[in-house]
Amino acid sequence: MDQFLLEQVQTTDAIVSVAFDKAWRFVEKDPLLAHNPKTVLHSRLHTFLESSIRKGERNTLNLANDAIRSLRAELALSAEQCTSTAI
Repeated sequence: MDQFLLEQVQTTDAIVSVAFDKAWRFVEKDPLLAHNPKTVLHSRLHTFLESSIRKGERNTLNLANDAIRSLRAELALSAEQCTSTAI
């Protein structure tokens, strides 16, 4: 791997790490999210952050907020589907 590519990967990893930390501080206290398994929350947050990074977002606050919104929407939809199938 050439030096430029290596630096890009390291920068991207650092941005994701900072954004993840910002998002996680919110997620672990959010009453709609905190009851879910931590491994699921971690995994989905990383997935959403990496998706936004691939689309070009680099602002850590925007990344964190978008990931939280996506996570809440996904889990709300999942809970709604479970409720409707139980009826």
